[in-house]
Amino acid sequence: MKEPRDLSAADSGSAGTGDRQGNPPEEQGSGRKKSGRNARLMFVYLAACAAALTAIEIIRPAWSADEIKSGMIHVVVTRLLGAAAFLPLLIRSGYRVTRFTDRKPLRGILISLPALAVAVNNIPLIGLATGEVKIIRSGIYMLLFVAQAVSIGLFEEIAFRGVLFPAILENRRSTKKSIFWSTVISSAVFGGIHLFNLLLGAGPGGVLLQVGYSFLIGGMCAVVLIHTRCVWICVLIHSVFDFGGFFTETVGEGRIWDPVTVALTALLGVAVLVFMLGVMFRTGPEDVDGIYPPKDDGDPDRGTDDN
Repeated sequence: MKEPRDLSAADSGSAGTGDRQGNPPEEQGSGRKKSGRNARLMFVYLAACAAALTAIEIIRPAWSADEIKSGMIHVVVTRLLGAAAFLPLLIRSGYRVTRFTDRKPLRGILISLPALAVAVNNIPLIGLATGEVKIIRSGIYMLLFVAQAVSIGLFEEIAFRGVLFPAILENRRSTKKSIFWSTVISSAVFGGIHLFNLLLGAGPGGVLLQVGYSFLIGGMCAVVLIHTRCVWICVLIHSVFDFGGFFTETVGEGRIWDPVTVALTALLGVAVLVFMLGVMFRTGPEDVDGIYPPKDDGDPDRGTDDN
């Protein structure tokens, strides 16, 4: 006669008393509380850095008798300080976002290229080729301008894509829907932080426009980060975008929005938006889990949100 099967062990994972790794509820709660505290600390740290940078912007020391040089030096110094402040936080977090992924690397490259195309298109290449846009400052001005673009990209991508986005995503990555909304939330925070420019005297119209395209760039870079796990690619994309965005107001002059540029920008923007949305809707937990280091035995391996 057959011995009756002991169902206690077999059914333990389906009885609703543990997560998919078999961790009991009290250990799941401990892991979520720990990750929640880390996320809150990162938000506080981000707010403190933003307040400090805003104070420096308001004081705005004169770095040079030349107003244009002084402005660029100011941006380089403050953004490098910001990057230096967030880099230890990135290292301490353990997020795996500083080396290009070995999981589907070709896919990561192919997802990055449309984002890079948007950034390159922001440079007035057609205007420079036709003579509509001219370089009026070179030499040390151009060097400072490149340093300015790189320092902005470095600071904002380390802070927002390297630290803040993974912190938001950490406990909201169990479904495609929750990953999508985590991306939207982090992009909204990134866009909203640019409202600080109102305190510096910027016009509401220009600030709202900056908030809008910062939201889109933030979402695009978040998708790139997920699929490359390399924040330095996000830094490159962001730096190239800012190089083009500030070109005519800093080292050049002329008309950048000719009919060809407008049409190309519109077509490229719509195509990349549709492409990135398609990638986001297909991004699942298996795509993001590798961002996070292995948990201790008492912590769940994946967030268990309700979305």
